[in-house]
Amino acid sequence: MDKSKIISAIIDEQEKVINNLKSSVERYKTESDLDENQTLDPEDYARQSEAKDMQLRYEKLLKIAKQNLQILEKSTSEVHTEIEVGTLIETDKNYIFVGVSVPVFKYAEKDVISVSEDAPIFKTLKSKKIGDAVEFGKNTLKIISFN
Repeated sequence: MDKSKIISAIIDEQEKVINNLKSSVERYKTESDLDENQTLDPEDYARQSEAKDMQLRYEKLLKIAKQNLQILEKSTSEVHTEIEVGTLIETDKNYIFVGVSVPVFKYAEKDVISVSEDAPIFKTLKSKKIGDAVEFGKNTLKIISFN
């Protein structure tokens, strides 16, 4: 298992998330910045207010996504002897990264699944060792290695 390459691929996915969030922030920023001289009725103000709320929500998500990117970058060089944030787990069927959540993607014929430390599965994974089996959804996975 080449941890640095797999985490690099996860970083690429996280950067896609960040770019999408940046686009959303900019779109809602533009929508919320109406010229008062062009505002015609109360509905225009309501839409402007909704757009501003959405902009602020996406800015918050963007901040979290950037923090997650830092976790990923730090995890590239870390060595773990137990399952915790930053650990990459190889199972017989996939890879699981603990610490951030990005969409599932393929790497070397296996799915790469990433879960945050807030996910219920993290509590289950945390106590596992190499050779243990873990129930993940409808699948039983055997832990081959982790780092």
